[in-house]
Amino acid sequence: MTYTQPNQTIVNSGGAGSSGHYVWNANPPPHPSMMLAEMPLYWTLKDGRTAKRVPRLQQITPSQQTLHSITFSANGWHGVRVKDILNRTVVVDCSTDTIFAPHGWRATTLALNWPGYLPNRSSDASRRRFSTHMNGNPMTRQEFAQEIADLIQDLYNCAKDKPVAYGSEDWAFSRNKVRLSDVFILSAHYYRNVWIPELYVINME
Repeated sequence: MTYTQPNQTIVNSGGAGSSGHYVWNANPPPHPSMMLAEMPLYWTLKDGRTAKRVPRLQQITPSQQTLHSITFSANGWHGVRVKDILNRTVVVDCSTDTIFAPHGWRATTLALNWPGYLPNRSSDASRRRFSTHMNGNPMTRQEFAQEIADLIQDLYNCAKDKPVAYGSEDWAFSRNKVRLSDVFILSAHYYRNVWIPELYVINME
């Protein structure tokens, strides 16, 4: 099912200028997974910028997930910038939720599935297994966002300015293509045995 962000839809026939139009556009849109919808190709951020969804394998979509998704928002707006998480300048909503506690896991796996990335034979910078406890306490939503941001940074440092698979040149990490400051995390979805985040990138047009 195609998903259109509610803040991109005019529901008042009076159009722009009517009170209904502006009330609708002022509200943060819900995350698509809340409506069992697929992720949209583009996502409008709180500041009005448009971000493009990072492509992934066709079978890796929210409708195929085996657990509820974990979303990341700030002040109600979904999409937190990786750089802000790394710099600890943003606190996600419901930051202290112990998101993995109900599963009783000691560890789980995170993978990025970044288009065009070519791992070498000895290591894969786009994938890691991590403990679901921090300093003996269950991992929180904020700490999981940090874990995702750390992995994105590791992949960026590993793949920056290096060749990518044919057809994925626009998604290469470099100063002239995708920078770390361009990447936003919307959510993470569980597919059988691995968490894969939904990532969006600005300045792709």
